Formats: sequence, structure tokens, C-alpha cells
Amino acid sequence: MLHVRVEKRKGQETIDTLKNSGLINREYKIIKDNEYIYIPVKENILNFDTVNMDGVPSARIEPEKVSFSYDIIGSIAIIKGKSLEEAKYLSDFLKTRKNIKTVYLDKGISGEFRTRQLVLIYGVPVYSTLYQENGIRLRVDISKAYFSPRLASERLRIAKEVSDGETIVDMFAGTGPFSLLIGKNRECRIMAMDKNPDAIALLKENLKLNRLKGSIIPIVGDSGQLIQSYHNVDRVIMNLPHDAWEFIGMAYKSLKTGGLINYYEISDLTTLESRMESFRDMGLEIVYKRIVHGFSKYQNMYSIEVKKI
Repeated sequence: MLHVRVEKRKGQETIDTLKNSGLINREYKIIKDNEYIYIPVKENILNFDTVNMDGVPSARIEPEKVSFSYDIIGSIAIIKGKSLEEAKYLSDFLKTRKNIKTVYLDKGISGEFRTRQLVLIYGVPVYSTLYQENGIRLRVDISKAYFSPRLASERLRIAKEVSDGETIVDMFAGTGPFSLLIGKNRECRIMAMDKNPDAIALLKENLKLNRLKGSIIPIVGDSGQLIQSYHNVDRVIMNLPHDAWEFIGMAYKSLKTGGLINYYEISDLTTLESRMESFRDMGLEIVYKRIVHGFSKYQNMYSIEVKKI
């Protein structure tokens, strides 16, 4: 039985990452010893220490054994990658959770502002909900601005990495989860940009919901144009996984020598290797790279941190 072996101090972060990717085998229990946590998984996973060992069967009830992709945002559940008939059947398992009031089927992302196309499966047609993550509160409206809970561990990792005094440009800030978590924990200055006015309106509302150490400046507009007004910044966050590469040159120009870009992209291995070479050719040193979560059979969402040298 395959298990991902991880040090105890990284256990919960790894469990969250694998859970969000649908890779945990729920038919077996998570095992612990004095040093490690062993998480049962469905397959070998790149960039994780995977070992083959005896598994302990789980005593979970049947609903926990059903495997499908979904997001839970506050009181709203969103099923992904299923037909309408399948989603109606699967919603029965989500309805057993006390906090779930509404279930939607996600039919894909579309439009200039990349919003979800949603079909109501269960409950009342509510799109706005309050979501909590790592000590921050977010008002999210899934009909107006895209939001994914699957980056929770990644957002926390970046927030811990940021130092007091940094000047940061969050190029595709959305409702502000990266900016808010950083601003809550660090005395820094963040320009949070997004061309979706509804997303920035929600960000402004979220600023009132959280006490911050840093300052966040919400800006509506085209990030590719706006970032050209900023120079010698310490860090640029580029969470636009389908299109971020189009803006990499603009982010590079705004960055000071030694500054960092936190770059996110959904790609296959061939495209990823090409990106690595392109980063190096630009004068960017690759500091960190990992899979955030799976996306399709041949694609993953990658987190890549690069430094301007």
C-alpha cells in the first residue's frame, strides 16, 4: 500500500495538499510513528517521498469512500468535472455535512474575469459566503470573482516567507486571500491589483473584516499596465495559472535585484521544462518549485519561486 512519508511538522500541510488534490486513499488510515506521518495515497506522486508499506483499513462510513473533486467555500460546495446526473447523485454525500447549505456543479470558467459557470444542485441559490482560512476571514461571491480554497497551504507558506518591510505587488489579487494573509502577519506594503471591479469591491470589504499589521492598497485595472508604475519591488505574486506567462516580462522589470516572483501555472511536464529554461534565460534563478495540486491527467498546478539575479 503506497504512503507518502513526511516529517510530523509538515504533516497537516501535506495532508491538506493531498486532500485538495483528491490523492488520499480514504480506505486506509493515516499512520504515525515517532518521526513521520504516513499518508495513504492512490498513486506515486512526484516530489513526495512515497513508500510501500502495510496499510491499516479505515473504519470510515461509505460517504467518505466516494472519490470526486469538489471545493468547499464557507457554506457552499462546488462539484467539478462531473455531468449533471453524476453531480446530483454526489450531492447526497455533501449534504451530510452540517455546514453545507448549497451545492453547485461547476461547468467551467469563462469570461474576461474568469468566473465559474454554476448550476444549482441542492439548496438555495446563494453565491455569497463567509470563508475562514489560517486566521483570516473572507467574503467570497463565487458568481462575481473566482476563488479557490485549494491554495490555502500555499498562501500560508508565502505569508510565512515574507519579511517585514517588503513592498509587494499582488498582480491578480482577486478577493485578496494572498494579500490579506500576508498583511495580517507582516508589516509590509501590498499593491493588490485586479481588473475585476467586483473582486476589488470584495477585497475592500475583506479589509474591514481583518486586523492587519501591513497595509493593502486595492487597485482596479489591468495588472500588466498598472505594474509598470512600480519599480524595485521586493516581491511579485502571479496567481493567474492559465495566463501568468504573458505578464512575466512586466513583473521582471518591476522587480529589484534579489527580488522574488511567486509564479503559478497549470502545465504539463514539457511546458514546465520549457518555462525553467526561459526563467534562466531571463536572468531569474529558480529558488523553489512544487506541485500545488493536480489539474488533469497530464497537468498539475505548479508553484515556482524565482529570484532576479
